[in-house]
Amino acid sequence: MVTPNTLPPNTNSDDDESSPASVRAAPTSTLLLDAKRKSAFLPYRPQSTVLTNLQRGNTEATFCPVEVTLSFHERAGQGEITEDQVKTELGRHQNIDFKDAHDFTPLHWAASYGQLNSVQLLVSAGAKVNSLAPDLISPLLLAAAGGHNEIVRFLLERGAHSNHMDIVGNTALMYAAAGNHPHTCNELLARDLDFSATNENGETAYALAVEHGAHLAQALLEQYMTAILTAGTFGGI
Repeated sequence: MVTPNTLPPNTNSDDDESSPASVRAAPTSTLLLDAKRKSAFLPYRPQSTVLTNLQRGNTEATFCPVEVTLSFHERAGQGEITEDQVKTELGRHQNIDFKDAHDFTPLHWAASYGQLNSVQLLVSAGAKVNSLAPDLISPLLLAAAGGHNEIVRFLLERGAHSNHMDIVGNTALMYAAAGNHPHTCNELLARDLDFSATNENGETAYALAVEHGAHLAQALLEQYMTAILTAGTFGGI
């Protein structure tokens, strides 16, 4: 196995944007299976949420009392679940992979929003790392799309299928490459996955990085390809 070039240490997600404190939108698929689709690659990106003045903290709650009740799935996406809450939900549903109205599990929510602690609690409670949402979306694909490299590493260590494809053939590496998440790409490439895999449009991870102007991911993939060619050249001597 060719080991990709080591990147500078990174203990955070490739996505440096701060997570909103408001109720999050479900990690619903944006992939539309119709004749108008121009590309097989349409990333699964959680919708942004506009914060109100109250949610930003600009207005005191006493002047505008608002009660927001979050579901367990939403709390998992916010990173606000505890071990006791997980046990309670497990006892209530007999399965921690119970799905919301969009057929996403709590693990899908936590992986999509980069909540490592939630992911760890859920997996410890028996959440299946390869559970599928609509369009064959796995938690690994959502984590890779968001550049949450620590979660990607954790899921892979717990048996997530690195070469799993969504309904149109996109892999976790394709999502990470197109999203310009080099550390996430590095985690995936370390698993000796199929670098040449293509989606239904014949696009590879490298082609998607170029197409989406993902220069950091593109550079990493080029280094990886160079390492493979170099290893092959010296290996034949």
